[in-house]
Amino acid sequence: MTTSIPICFYPMRKIVLDDDQAFSQSILLKMHDKDFTAYNSPRKALHHLLNEHRPMFSKKDLIAVDSSIENTRTQRTVNINIEKLKQMLVTEHHPDISVLLVDYHMPEMCGLDFLKEIQHLPMKKALITGEKDYKIGINAYSDGLVDSYIRKDDPDFPKILQNTISELEWKYFTELSGVVSGIPEFDYLNNPHLISVFKNFIVENKIKAFCLTDVQGCFAVKNEGKQTYFLVRSKEQLQELAKIAKEDGATTEVITDLEQGRVIPFFDDKEYWQVPAIEWGQYCHPSKFLFGDPDIAWASINSL
Repeated sequence: MTTSIPICFYPMRKIVLDDDQAFSQSILLKMHDKDFTAYNSPRKALHHLLNEHRPMFSKKDLIAVDSSIENTRTQRTVNINIEKLKQMLVTEHHPDISVLLVDYHMPEMCGLDFLKEIQHLPMKKALITGEKDYKIGINAYSDGLVDSYIRKDDPDFPKILQNTISELEWKYFTELSGVVSGIPEFDYLNNPHLISVFKNFIVENKIKAFCLTDVQGCFAVKNEGKQTYFLVRSKEQLQELAKIAKEDGATTEVITDLEQGRVIPFFDDKEYWQVPAIEWGQYCHPSKFLFGDPDIAWASINSL
C-alpha cells in the first residue's frame, strides 16, 4: 500500500538473478525494459554488488540536515538539494540499482544465503520461489531478508511481477525520502487523496521520472523525452498569494481566482516577487481541489 509520495523518482537498474537462463531472459522480455540486467551466477552477481557496483545516489544527495540547529519536535531544518534532483531528472540512464529479484533454488548458492550477504545494501529485494518453497519466501519476508516474494508458477506471474517491481521501486525512493517524514512542510506528501491523484496522473501520462523542485509542492515530471510540472498548494498558501497580488496591483480576476483556489501560479525559475503582480495572469494555471480534502489544490501544466 502506498503511504507517501517520494521527493524524487528515477528509472534505475533492476537485476534478475536466476540460474535458469531461459527463465531470466523471459523476465527481461516480459518487462520490455532496458533497465533490467540478468545474472545466472549468484557468485558473479555477488561480486558485482559487493565489489564493482558504485551507487551514485543516496540520502545524502537528497537532503542535507543543518547540524547547527538542534533537531527537536518543534524545530528541524532540512535543505533539499534541488539542483541535484533536477540534474538526475535529465539523466537518461542511472547505474544505481533499485530492485533485485532473486531465485531461491540455485545449485551454486541458495537464494537465502545470497540475500544474507547483501542484506545491508539499500535496494529492495524480492525472492522468487517455486510452489513447494513458498513458505520459505514468507519466512524470508518475516525475517527482513526480502521486501516481497513471488511464486514462480503462479498463473498471474507476469502481472504480479510487474506490480511487485513497481511497488518496490516506489518504496525504494520513499525510504530515500524518509528524512522529511514528520516535518510539517512536507505533510502533503502523506495526504492519501493527493497520493491517489498523483499516482493516477503518473499512470495516465506514462511518467518515467519526477522530482520536487520546491518544498511547497512543485514536481517536475518527465515522460518519454518531455518535461512538465505537477503543482500542489494549500488553500492557505493561495490566499496568502492573493494578498500579495492585491498589494502589488494584480487584476481583480487574478486576486479572486487565487482567493477561491481556482488557479495555481507557476513562475518556473523565478520567484513570485520577481514578477510584477499585474503580469501574474499569464503564469496562473487552472486547479482542482482534492476530492476528499478541499484544503489542497493541484494542477498540471500542459497536456503530456
